[in-house]
Amino acid sequence: MAESTKRKVQYLAGICASLTFMFTGATLAWPSPAIPKLSSGEAGVKITDEQISWVVSLHGLGALLGSYGGQLLNERVGRRKTIFVSSAPGILGAIMIFFSKMPVVMYLARFLMGASTGVIAVVTMIYVTEIADKEIRGALGMIIQVMNNFGCLIIYSVGPFVSYTFLNSILITIPIIYVLACLWIPESPYYHLKDGRIAAARKEFRVLKGSKNEKWIDEQFNVIRIHVQENMESKSSVKELLTNTKYRKAIYIVLGLKILQYMTGILVIQSYLEAIFTQSSSISGPLASIVYGFVQILACIGATFLTRWIGRRILMFVSCLGVSLSMTLVGLYFYLKDVVKVQPETLASLFPVPLIGIIGFNILYANGLGNLPYVMQVELFPVNVKAVASSLATMLACVFSFVVTKFYQVVKDSFGHYSVFWSFAFVGYAGLFFVYFCVPETKDKTLEEVQDNMEKRSPEERALRERNIDECDHREEAK
Repeated sequence: MAESTKRKVQYLAGICASLTFMFTGATLAWPSPAIPKLSSGEAGVKITDEQISWVVSLHGLGALLGSYGGQLLNERVGRRKTIFVSSAPGILGAIMIFFSKMPVVMYLARFLMGASTGVIAVVTMIYVTEIADKEIRGALGMIIQVMNNFGCLIIYSVGPFVSYTFLNSILITIPIIYVLACLWIPESPYYHLKDGRIAAARKEFRVLKGSKNEKWIDEQFNVIRIHVQENMESKSSVKELLTNTKYRKAIYIVLGLKILQYMTGILVIQSYLEAIFTQSSSISGPLASIVYGFVQILACIGATFLTRWIGRRILMFVSCLGVSLSMTLVGLYFYLKDVVKVQPETLASLFPVPLIGIIGFNILYANGLGNLPYVMQVELFPVNVKAVASSLATMLACVFSFVVTKFYQVVKDSFGHYSVFWSFAFVGYAGLFFVYFCVPETKDKTLEEVQDNMEKRSPEERALRERNIDECDHREEAK
């Protein structure tokens, strides 16, 4: 109907909230240009390779703490205010790394910036998913990945050519930008509804829908009000999430998706991009990083449109296949280089192989695994456990992040560079079966319809439940 197409506020609020992920992308990409500056002494910091690996990996442990804090803030002060709070540890960490010349202080700085991105990961996707109509929910979710990759691109394209000090000043600026951009955004109606603030929720809902048709607003608002009221009859706790069998399927699905998202190589490539290209190609590391960053953001922009036309399952299946083949190709190059030890002339003729593999990974990852798991971890859980589930999913991702970035160097040195990439490929190949047999389709479904499908609730059961709740409401009003 006509009213449902007035989505200007939804688009603008979603884009402004997505700016938070520019900081996530920038902090994840920061090691790529920073490591050469630290190793060469240009940064003026005395630091070993082992200490550098801790600087890179402690970002993940910080995000682990931040995701827990994000869940608490998300429920107590709301989505909007949590976005503002997320900037504080990020700015503090960026200032510390700007001035620091000691590895120990850099550890703490990266931990704080990680804490900021942990809060961001929990709140931003919940906010964007809750304010968006079903027709644009996937596209707005993909814009988050676009912003994440834009943050990476800034660091990849500027970082290698500026001083270490200027590189760190970029990290200070980004949180300030997203806070200013988000000053005007409305609160999620779901946040108000879960705490019983009906009038406040309806006001925000009306702003987001951009309609003056009060009858239509009431009809649409009552659908989500009944849904939230029904879900809030259950408890909002970790125990409820982990012990109630009706959430079990969603937990298994999100667990599998987070493994695919973080254990197929993205964090190693983002953090060690320059070093990987320097070791594998005649193309300069900084130039290859810039190409990678531009392709990454273009692929994400393309994925934003694809989600309007293609289902989640198809995109993730193709993404898994492409990521696996790409990692297999990169691993094959290093196997020929380090194990077979082919002639230098032959190896020189193969120099495009790692570039093709990593760029291919970049494109296919962006079109599925890069962001759809974030969208689905919010879609699959009801409002009473949504923040808890999103927080736990993010904490799990942080553990994967720490393990992958910390032990990349260890596995590479112990078993060879090829073994790292073939391990990532194996996870992706296994993911093909997981996506095909386990992951449901959520495209073009409201959050309420997704929950009905997850709980195998028939339309008749849903209609009966809604009538019962309406009758209870009328009795309360009569009193």
